[in-house]
Amino acid sequence: MKKKTLKKEILNAINYRLNKWSLRVLVCITLLLTPLQFIFSHGTVTNPPSRVWICFEENPENPDSPACIAGVASHGTQWLYDWPAILQPSVDGNHTQYVMDGNLASGGDPDKYGGMDQVRDDWIATPVAPGPFTVTWTITAPHATLYYDVYITKTNWTPNQPLTWDSLELLVRTGERPLSSSDDIDVILPERTGRHVIYSVWQRSLSPEAFYSTSDVDFGTLSVDDYEESSIGLKQNYPNPFTGTSTIEYNLNQEANVSLKVYNILGQEISTLVNGIQSKGQHKAIVNSENMSNGVYFYVFQSENFKETRRMVIQK
Repeated sequence: MKKKTLKKEILNAINYRLNKWSLRVLVCITLLLTPLQFIFSHGTVTNPPSRVWICFEENPENPDSPACIAGVASHGTQWLYDWPAILQPSVDGNHTQYVMDGNLASGGDPDKYGGMDQVRDDWIATPVAPGPFTVTWTITAPHATLYYDVYITKTNWTPNQPLTWDSLELLVRTGERPLSSSDDIDVILPERTGRHVIYSVWQRSLSPEAFYSTSDVDFGTLSVDDYEESSIGLKQNYPNPFTGTSTIEYNLNQEANVSLKVYNILGQEISTLVNGIQSKGQHKAIVNSENMSNGVYFYVFQSENFKETRRMVIQK
């Protein structure tokens, strides 16, 4: 009897310790997963790439560009790991009441994301041109959408000015959309020269929560008249998306010096497809993805006073 009683006491003690250990493990897992769910819930604009996305892709612990380096120096690295969560939880469409002038890039949260509110002219900018353009939200936790607002800075805005609501011009407000892991918003970019900002707002439909994204773009030095007077044409690559190779076609109205280059979403040059004098007429260039990873890229075509940028996607 004593042996049985002792055995029972030992088993009870073991079960008690196992249950206590399991509870501790469960608590630890819960604590670990809670911030991860927050970090990886929601999204940002990846075309043109947002400031937070660019800095995150550079490496939060050791970024490359001066603007990202300064952002980490002033606000640490956590805001980069939380790149999809630039949000206001209770805004319910009242964006100007929650996101103050000068804090648009941080989504009204300058204590955490204020590194992006820096007024400077060296944020990595995506080359663009006036005309049709697609703004893409990449979403890590899909939610139904009430609307997207896409703005661009006004003609007289310059990078040495703070980003304010009054400095923005609305390009489009979409209608409601179902939940999705990626949303494309088609806009028409107006005439601009030099550096500007595309500012995007994502308002959820089943929650007052809203998200904010700031993307820097560069129109170069051409006006819209330069484009309209030229019969030079650049076509969308095909196929797109692609896995192996893709073809880019373009037309020249006269013999000209041509540059056709591929850039990643950080604005870093990946390859030069064409660089030299070409004759008048139709031309083709081939993009080979062999040494390129999956993702979004841009090809920039320039000939004399004509410059145009288009987006392509590699999916292997």
